[in-house]
Parts: sequence; structure tokens; C-alpha cells
Amino acid sequence: MAKSTNKLTDIQLRNWVSRGDPVARSDGDGLTFTLSRAGTATWVLRYRLGTRHNGQVLRRELTIGNYPDISLREARELASRHRAAVDTGEDPATNKQKGKTQIRTDWTVRELVQDYQSKILVEPHYAAKTIAYRKADYKQVILPLLGRRLVSSITSTDIVEMLVSAQRSWTISKRILTSASMAFDHACGQMLIPANPCTGIRLSAVVGPRPPVRKRIMLQEDELRVLLPDIDVIGIENALAFRILLATCVRGIELARAKKEHLFLDRGIWWIPDESVKTRKGFLVPIVPTVASWFQALINLSGESIYLLPARQERRRRNQQGDTHVGSTTLWAAFRRAFDRREIPIRQFTPHDTRSTAKGHLRNMGVSREISEIALNHTLKGMEAIYDVREEIPERRQALTMWAAFLTACETGTPTPQASVSTISNIIHLRKTAGARA
Repeated sequence: MAKSTNKLTDIQLRNWVSRGDPVARSDGDGLTFTLSRAGTATWVLRYRLGTRHNGQVLRRELTIGNYPDISLREARELASRHRAAVDTGEDPATNKQKGKTQIRTDWTVRELVQDYQSKILVEPHYAAKTIAYRKADYKQVILPLLGRRLVSSITSTDIVEMLVSAQRSWTISKRILTSASMAFDHACGQMLIPANPCTGIRLSAVVGPRPPVRKRIMLQEDELRVLLPDIDVIGIENALAFRILLATCVRGIELARAKKEHLFLDRGIWWIPDESVKTRKGFLVPIVPTVASWFQALINLSGESIYLLPARQERRRRNQQGDTHVGSTTLWAAFRRAFDRREIPIRQFTPHDTRSTAKGHLRNMGVSREISEIALNHTLKGMEAIYDVREEIPERRQALTMWAAFLTACETGTPTPQASVSTISNIIHLRKTAGARA
């Protein structure tokens, strides 16, 4: 007996969609119209594919498409073609999945990078500066050389050739390799390739050994006593910023981005939010009275800006479309000009050397390694990192109080204060305790 087909009509379909109630109705010979609670109308073809070795029929289901994008007449025609394919031994559902997989494996490197940038390389997962230089690597090097190639065709040899052709410095080459590896990690996660072609590439074998890393400078007490009394030579705002940078041990960009709304001078704290921090995790900085006076002086100079250090050039404000902060290199540029004019008669240093200077002097004062690392907002490891989750750390405040007193003595020419480290130096070292119990 012939199967009953063409059971549905266009009027029925429109009425069901209009009412919006869930429904599943057969048009016959496996073609079914379904309407979900969410209002999605879909054509589904159910069919049987041969028999298994135990004699059971393999039942399969294929989604043909949505209604009304595919009309009743078109759904019947497509269903008929698929049934014909089944009669010849093909499996339409499997063929459809293979087609989707083929489309994905046909991605070019340019399509991969676009997908990676839109899904992964975004704030707040990455800092704005990180996003900017990763995108620069893709735009300037990776895409011009590999963009048109299929992701599945890229080998480690292609990556090496890209690095050699780019002719960048060792540091930038390392960054480009990392940017490429991040994109191909994404390709692995999207099941476009089984392995990352960047894995195992040693940069030293490609562009030579790494150049010596510039050694950080620790400014000695005699140098600070020369530098600080005449620090205003770099400008009042720059001088105040440098004092704060030195006394709080923060990174230059964290100070450059500081907003006045995050300063609570009456409580002696400064909150640095996630987006301003290298580790993407905000933290509290204790502000001792001397340092608070420097903050207040900058606030008085900042006018109506929301930033502690507002941009000074109209061009920067125009490029940033309004109120913004100084650039990350503003302070260093001021020092460089002063050094060029021979107005600072000590060793040349960079603003980042303020951190190594603070670290060294804090240790010399008897501050423990753990607290000196916390003062610089370095991530601790092991037991300390797991169990010490305080935001306000009294030992850190005491250490920075001592450090500010030392800096004040250097600037005013008074004797170095006696360090009082009774609390700080008596910290229990968790690793040693754990070892003693073992």
C-alpha cells in the first residue's frame, strides 16, 4: 500500500505559526513540520538507513531548514532528493555534518585571526595595550605573509619562514611568535587543526640567541640625595608623579591611568582597578600622609579632568575624543630631556627603575621578601598566594611608611631615619613552617 503523503497545507502552517503553540505534524513519508515553544518553525526528515548486524533498523533525522525560509513545496522537493540519496545507500545527515566540517577546515588564516580577535582578544580578558600590539602583529606581519593560506596547510616551516622574512628584533620576533601561537591555539580549540604549528619552535634557532637583558638599576642613597632635592627640574607635575611612583612602587601605566575617583586620601588608600593592572587584578595601595600630600597637589593641578594626570596636549585629547590621561612615556620623556641637558648628575635610569630601587632599599631596611614583593604587587606563589587574600595589608603600609620617610630624608637632606621593622621582620614564612612540620 502506498504511503500517505502531502498531508499538510499552507493554511495549516500559517495558522500554527500564528497561534504559536508547540506542534509536530507529519506531511508523510518522514517529512515533519515542528514548531518549538520559542516560535522556531523547522522542517525535519526522519528516515531509516539499512540495517545493523543484529537486524535493527538505523533511524536517522535530518534538519532540512526553517519555515517560512523553506516553503512547504520546497521542503517536499528537498525531502524527495534526500530519500533518493538514502535509496542509493547515502546518509544525508552524515553528509551534512561533513559539509559543515569541510567549511570550517577551509578557513584561511585571515578568517581564523578575525574569529580569534572577535571572540578571545577582547577586554577585559586582555588589556587594551596587549590587544593593540597583538593586532599590530597580525596586521603588519602574520596576515600579509600567511593571511590567504588555509589554516590546515600551515606548517612549522611556514612559521619559521614568516619570522625570518619579517626581519624584526629578537624581542619583537618573540612577540610575533607568541601572537601566531595564540591564534593557532584557537584553531586547535575550533577543531580546525589537530596541533599548533608554532609548538616546538625555538626562537634562538631562528634569529639567534637572545640579546643581554638590560639590568635594572637600584639608585643608591647618595644618588637619591642628589636627585630628589632638584627633581622639579623635570616640571612640577612630572616631579610629583615621580615622587609618587617611587614611594608607592606601582608601575608607570598604573599611575598614568589613575582616576581621582579611586583616591581616598582621608582613608589613606588608592584603588587601582583591574583594567589598569598588568595582572588584570585590581589592588589597594596604602597612601601614607607624606604621599597623600603629593596626591593632593596633583589633584589641585588637574582641574576638571577625571584623571590625576590629565593629557597636556590638545592633540592627544582630540585623538582620544575628549578627557584622557597622559601617555605612558610622558614621564620618561621628561627625564630623557633632563639627562640630555645634563641637568641630572647621576646615572641614567628609567621610571621602571623606581621599582627595583624601592625593592632594594626595602630589603636593606629589613622588610621581608614576601612584603617587598607585595609592595611591588608581584604575584606570590605557593602557600602565601593561596591563603593570604587580604586587600589591606598592614605590613605593606608599615613598609611604605618607612620607605616614604627615607625618601623625605633624602629630599630634605636630613639624617636617614632608623628603620623600625619589628613587625615586618617577624613574619612567619609559610614554606619554612610547612617544611618544619613535614
